[in-house]
Amino acid sequence: MIKLIKKVMSLLGLLFVVFVLFIAVLNYFSNPVKRSLFGYRGYTVISGSMEPTLSLGDYIITKEHDFDHLKEGDVISFENGQTIVTHRIEKTLPDGRLITRGDANRIDDQLAVGEDEYIGQMRFRIPYLGKIMIWLQEPIIFGIVMALIATRLLIAIFFYSEKESRETNTH
Repeated sequence: MIKLIKKVMSLLGLLFVVFVLFIAVLNYFSNPVKRSLFGYRGYTVISGSMEPTLSLGDYIITKEHDFDHLKEGDVISFENGQTIVTHRIEKTLPDGRLITRGDANRIDDQLAVGEDEYIGQMRFRIPYLGKIMIWLQEPIIFGIVMALIATRLLIAIFFYSEKESRETNTH
């Protein structure tokens, strides 16, 4: 029974490390001026303009999608100056630009989104992950998490080398 618990805990630890690394890499590639990670980018929702669809602190994953195939009702991310905005498409203008609006807003956005501002279409929402990511930006919390990950890796390396050593001595 203890062996099973150790295996489960080891697997959970590994999954946690893989998840943290995946989110870190995804965030690195989420800057609009950088290449995306296989077309995917991740963003933390920092306003309530898309309530109830997206809540403050949600984490969304967008995917590059052909601008010409977007339609009314799609939720897209785009650049508005130095800000990345995620809103719903309300209509398409005759010149092909898009009028967007946050679900909680009463009026359309002032900026019509063209292909140059467009980043991607929302594909996934992970509730509360953005809050955790903001929390992890605190230096003390970040240090503790990195120490835990390093400890987990050291334990895995030590356990593996100790096990390998025992197997070598028994042969």
